[in-house]
Amino acid sequence: MLLQISPLRALQIFNVGRQGSLILIAVLLAQLHLPTAELGNYEQLLFIGHILSFFLVSGLIQGMLSYYPELNAAQQQRFLFNALLLFLLIGLLVVCIAWVGRAFFWSFVVHREQLSFYSLFLIYVVLNFPSFLIENHLVLQQNGWHILRYGLLSFSAQLVAMVLPILLGYDFQYSFYGLIGVGAMRLLYLLWLVALQRTWRIDLDLVRKWIHLALPLILYAILGGLLPAFDAWLVGYLFGGDEEMFAVFRYGAQELPLALALTNAFSNVMVVEVAADLKKALPLIKARSLRLFHLLFPLSILLMILSPFLFPWIFNADFEKSVPVFQVYLFVIISRLVFSSTILIGLKANRVLTWIGACELLINIALSFYLGQKFGLVGIALGTLVAFTFEKAAQCIYLSRKHGISPKEYLDFRWFFGYSALLLTAFLFS
Repeated sequence: MLLQISPLRALQIFNVGRQGSLILIAVLLAQLHLPTAELGNYEQLLFIGHILSFFLVSGLIQGMLSYYPELNAAQQQRFLFNALLLFLLIGLLVVCIAWVGRAFFWSFVVHREQLSFYSLFLIYVVLNFPSFLIENHLVLQQNGWHILRYGLLSFSAQLVAMVLPILLGYDFQYSFYGLIGVGAMRLLYLLWLVALQRTWRIDLDLVRKWIHLALPLILYAILGGLLPAFDAWLVGYLFGGDEEMFAVFRYGAQELPLALALTNAFSNVMVVEVAADLKKALPLIKARSLRLFHLLFPLSILLMILSPFLFPWIFNADFEKSVPVFQVYLFVIISRLVFSSTILIGLKANRVLTWIGACELLINIALSFYLGQKFGLVGIALGTLVAFTFEKAAQCIYLSRKHGISPKEYLDFRWFFGYSALLLTAFLFS
């Protein structure tokens, strides 16, 4: 008999697998001597895919997690079918816009006259768009082991699809055929999950209320997502669309590999806890986030010291320029481990998140543009770091003044500031 695994732990492992597979693909493609310009083209496609899907998906999923517990049993049973229809419709609409406006995306977003494999990548996007429902549906169904099994098969298939054609000497185009196959398999699995619900009734009222709740979160996700999107655009603007410089920045502009995966999974699960009982959720967030401190801060400190040696070895010598950018991005872990936004989403204070996100974006645009002109790629990264820090500080101040929730109720100050000081020391040492 299998041991029980909590949805939180399963989702964290799943997100680590998702991010880890993308990093491993990037490493293997570089090690297999795919030209840096080709890697840059691939990263630009991923960047456009992120713009097309992440903001909508993030807002709708966060809205789903806070909305689903309020539904009665009959509504919960037909939720996944309606969610699938909504995601398919949005995915088709987004991809149509991306195809019709492809000249705009190429020239304005990545500063290129053309992107190779663009049409193939859009087919993958439309097939893969609904798949983000899978792991979050399984979380709500308390199916930890199903999340892990799905993640193992899904990310292994994606890794093989991208790398095997290059390993066998085929053109990079065949990797995108493989990606399309992976997207189709994920969609078929989601259809199977819908079939298990045995309810295929369209409920427009349920969808309308979900969208109404999610709209501020979608806007917040757009504002937050525009930070890295603007940075990538700014690299293209300042360096004339150079694919190699874009690749150097994208490979460096990575947070600690585990951080985003673990903190996003933690946040999504804690949103449900906050929505159910705020008083019980606050000490739970403080205690469980401390475990993340003890894992993620030491790893960040270690990578801060070792990154000058690791980047040329893991990728190739071209990516030595990525090291200073990566070191600046490692500091983002400090704000990632403050879960003020999780509490605000659980409290449904979504409009406040949007206003703070708008201010954050303006700060990022102004600082990254100014510092990018002065210090190049590192300056762009510094502008983003300041903007992230402002966002969490503003959220904490709002929670304290409006809801009387002190940061000490959900954040262990002693470990937080101690680890932050050690990370700064490691940076100065390296």
